[in-house]
Amino acid sequence: MTAIITPEQAEMAKKKDRAFFICPRWNEVADAPRIGASGMTTPIRVNEKILAAIKGGRPVARSTLRKALLAVRQASGSMFDVDAYIVDQRAAPE
Repeated sequence: MTAIITPEQAEMAKKKDRAFFICPRWNEVADAPRIGASGMTTPIRVNEKILAAIKGGRPVARSTLRKALLAVRQASGSMFDVDAYIVDQRAAPE
């Protein structure tokens, strides 16, 4: 049995090629003393390479950045707007 691949599937970009999103305020959101003061008990479960890229300001895929921000929000117990922290580098003013 062979799978039929449509043209849309064949042209889909890999996740690493869709890395245009950054979180310039990551250190503000994931500030260790602030999270510790809020009584965070759940560790943030994010791949170390991805976490290093986000902390370093390197672009990552939107879904990856959103998952990391959601993990921080859940762990800290705060209710901030995740999408407000995501910046698309392609649309950023130069």
